[in-house]
Amino acid sequence: MKKILNYKSEITEKNPENLENDDFEENEITEILPELYSKRVITAFSLIFSTIFGAVILMSNLKKKGEKRGRIQVLIFSIIYTTGMIITIHSLATTNLTIPLNILGAIILNEYFWNRYLGKDIEFEKKSWLKPAIISVTVIIPFIVALFYA
Repeated sequence: MKKILNYKSEITEKNPENLENDDFEENEITEILPELYSKRVITAFSLIFSTIFGAVILMSNLKKKGEKRGRIQVLIFSIIYTTGMIITIHSLATTNLTIPLNILGAIILNEYFWNRYLGKDIEFEKKSWLKPAIISVTVIIPFIVALFYA
């Protein structure tokens, strides 16, 4: 969870002669890395569920980093994109475009919004995807049931 360098005491316990070594550098605690969902998790949720689910995951990351403006932009994008996707698929009367459109949505979320608001080279601890997966399945189940009984 937290990335920490060794303390001087740990090193000296293992090797006491380091106390007399002038070249010894005292290490301090490094920056605590934020726990974020990875780009892979955002892509997986966008593909398996929908772009709007991937957007919610990204918005959680942006909230953790204090990017309010980014969260609002991701929310607006995901609502417009998902609405446009539903209209397109419905008007063409085909579901063949669902996965390609979800892939495109994931690419936009990761390559534009992630890179813009979190940065390409951000270091972070990977957050478990289990809780959002359980929530997403719970949200999707009523829709699947409604499709079978409608």
